[in-house]
Amino acid sequence: MPRRRTALFAAAGLLAAALGTAAPDRAGATGHRTVDVATYNVYQGADLVPLFSAPDLPELIRRAGVAYDQAVATDFPGRARSISRLLRKDRPAVIGLQEVALWKTGPRGGELTTAYDFLAVLLEALRAEGLHYRAAAVDTTFSGTLPISTTRQASVTDRDVILVRDDLPTADAQSHLYATQLVVPTPSGITFTIPRGWSSVDVRLADGPVRVATTHLEPSAVPVRKAQARELHTALARSPHPVVAVGDFNSPPVDATGPYGIFTGGGYVDAWHAVHPVKNGFTAAQDPGLTNVPSALSRRIDHVFSRAGRLTAVRAEVIGDRLRDRTPGGLWPSDHAGLVVRLRTVRR
Repeated sequence: MPRRRTALFAAAGLLAAALGTAAPDRAGATGHRTVDVATYNVYQGADLVPLFSAPDLPELIRRAGVAYDQAVATDFPGRARSISRLLRKDRPAVIGLQEVALWKTGPRGGELTTAYDFLAVLLEALRAEGLHYRAAAVDTTFSGTLPISTTRQASVTDRDVILVRDDLPTADAQSHLYATQLVVPTPSGITFTIPRGWSSVDVRLADGPVRVATTHLEPSAVPVRKAQARELHTALARSPHPVVAVGDFNSPPVDATGPYGIFTGGGYVDAWHAVHPVKNGFTAAQDPGLTNVPSALSRRIDHVFSRAGRLTAVRAEVIGDRLRDRTPGGLWPSDHAGLVVRLRTVRR
């Protein structure tokens, strides 16, 4: 009988590992389990900010060409392999991604064809590491096309994505754009409108559904960023399930009136701070070319927030922040580091 009981516990442990949750905590009557979630701004590959200050159209075209060349040089296929190796250790159940770019090129005035689809590239790299995910929710935000030379043009489309492991069922996938958007008039005469958005999905775990949302809030304008954070907080308040909000909030812990304060003052727990109250946990930002040494990470603006009550952070780790994490060509995996958090769920 003891051997049989041991075998049963071993089988239960294997089943729990396959489901991505820990075996029930036999020491407690509430049935604790854990789930790993991650957030990673994978970097669109180029710094687009110089486009907004181009004094005229010829200079705008030149800068657009520089940006596209930088997107090629920052080698997302190589970076995706590094990101996938970093994620292999924890095999998170859910991953929130930002700046999942789609780059296209073609002749000026002609048809554009895909040059780099970051989502397809990353899913393939994950599969090569034995990690099988699907895109459960995708929001498409900014998209723009510009000439990059006298004969060529390029477009870039920005997306936020929620990846869920293939073995986990999901429901109620949602994608939305924020009502508040940044509008940027430029000296070249072109006005850029920068929409941003958020996605969420209910992931069915052993203890019931958890709603996971991801976003990338506006980095350049404080009023816009605050409005977007309030909109997201209000939308997630309607969830009937425990909520985890992950992403690039562009808001450090000192931002008491911005997104960080809106969430931590509005019923959410900062997972990193809960686990590491005195560690910096910096996640941003490397130089746009990704070749800087030493690391330039000096801000903590990527967060995992869990709504208090049913979820408790028990582990948190920054990934992609060490020299050994770089690609063989010496590129950082992204201009951001990633964050992996283990949450304990409590079955009531």
